[in-house]
Amino acid sequence: MGKLISIVGNLGAGKTTLTKLLCEYGPFIPYWEKPEERPFQAQFTKDFRTWALANQLDFFLFRCNQEVSIRQSNEIAVMDGGLDQDFHVFTCHIFNKGYINNDEFNLCKRFYHFTRSILPPPDLVIRISIDISTLLQRRSLRGRKIADQDFSIQELSELERLLDAWLEEEKIVPVLNLPFNQDIQVYNSEINLLVSRIMDLLFPTTPTPIQQ
Repeated sequence: MGKLISIVGNLGAGKTTLTKLLCEYGPFIPYWEKPEERPFQAQFTKDFRTWALANQLDFFLFRCNQEVSIRQSNEIAVMDGGLDQDFHVFTCHIFNKGYINNDEFNLCKRFYHFTRSILPPPDLVIRISIDISTLLQRRSLRGRKIADQDFSIQELSELERLLDAWLEEEKIVPVLNLPFNQDIQVYNSEINLLVSRIMDLLFPTTPTPIQQ
């Protein structure tokens, strides 16, 4: 059965960049979010309240299909975001914004927990940590216009709070915290060490008993 690594973090924190680096230096296969290809994303950005539930459930199903493919393979997958962040962070965020009501949120919650009762959770979560000022600067340097470009400081801070709340309660999946405030070039020389650490976490060795 394949292994799953989920890279989580705020919008523009560097999830895509880290995924590319890990797959360049390690024996990993990337799985992308690709929101521009989701059928409800464009409508959602124009009318949050009408399309929030359909968009969120579509993302859930997309992530579930990715996880099924990963678990049926022998690969080590690195996922940019993932089902768990989609629920614990983005679904909670759109609920707090009033884009979905209580019943719709509970439907998402039931879907998520039912899915996790069937599909195993990630084998490792890498949480990218970044301060808000650096995050804003990094987002401003993006060379493309994206749907989340207009998120306010308050909204980005809320996403960071939701990430903290989720991962502080995470008891099953190992979480590797990775500060990512410096320029990405700084991390190129350290990526091999990170790959080695990931492999040790995914495939821990059993100590050989000492012979008396």
